[in-house]
Amino acid sequence: MKNWTFGQQFAVLLVVLVVCNVLSFVTRIGWFHNLGRLLYGLLFLVHPVWPRSWDYADHDKLRLGCRIGGGLMILAALVTRFGV
Repeated sequence: MKNWTFGQQFAVLLVVLVVCNVLSFVTRIGWFHNLGRLLYGLLFLVHPVWPRSWDYADHDKLRLGCRIGGGLMILAALVTRFGV
């Protein structure tokens, strides 16, 4: 499988978030909001990517930062509750 760039991963995850938000609004099930955020964080945890303009920095630190951000997104998805 070819590695995704930051732009490709961001676009795919944006579509996932929009679909989850629409499903949440249509079905009146607030958990779809959290599912979208959970998937967003999970993909950044599993496949950390960063913009090409940040490529000059240490890749290990960037990878760790992306994983921490993904973990925080997962934590926020599990802790918060949205009502529709």
